[in-house]
Amino acid sequence: MSVLLLTATGLEQARLVEALTGAVTLSVYGRVWRHGVCAGRDVGLVETGLGAVNTAHAVTRSLEAQSPDVVMQIGVAGAYVGGGLQVGDLAVAAEEVYGDLGVVTPKGWRPADEIDIPLAVVEGTALFNRFPVDEALGRRAVEILRASDTGRVERGPFVTVQSCSGTVALGAERERRVPGALCESMEGAAAAHVCTLYGVPFVEVRGISNAVEDRDLSHWDLPLASRRAQEAALRLLKEL
Repeated sequence: MSVLLLTATGLEQARLVEALTGAVTLSVYGRVWRHGVCAGRDVGLVETGLGAVNTAHAVTRSLEAQSPDVVMQIGVAGAYVGGGLQVGDLAVAAEEVYGDLGVVTPKGWRPADEIDIPLAVVEGTALFNRFPVDEALGRRAVEILRASDTGRVERGPFVTVQSCSGTVALGAERERRVPGALCESMEGAAAAHVCTLYGVPFVEVRGISNAVEDRDLSHWDLPLASRRAQEAALRLLKEL
């Protein structure tokens, strides 16, 4: 199985770089992309950059250049209160949702369905804010991680935004938009979107770096969340 492994930043892949053997390294628009072997798999390790546009560009370019069996995205995320996840826990995506793409009306924010122009039409199905991830891979990832991990692992919807929720009020509002949402990031829906267009299975795992609350960096632990996500990726590469 060949895997295209995505992270937004170098921090989120530092341990994976160490585990990659026979690596060929490229500089792509100022970011480092690598290809080698990790945990016995043929792996393309791509630093996409922050946000949806960078992610979509990197995934599109990668899928045009190669044909991976699976695309896996890992990284950090902020946890919504209702999901109950704590810093250092792991979340596996059940779907990816654009959380701030739509229209603001006098009655509040409405998703892209309100505009009635789909972001994509795949096999006759119009897709607006919600994009699928591979259900079988996601469920299997949870099984593997729960069997080999001492921390909490949950699976549920992920929300992708272009401005992080830095207040309790905004976090609660976005959580209400997507019932059961576990966490938010700035890249996942873009990767899921492109993978859906190309028909490539997509799985996403994130380590929780912070709660979605009134922004206070003293409560964050990005190194821990990054390490936990990368350890999860290594386990999944071996067993998925």
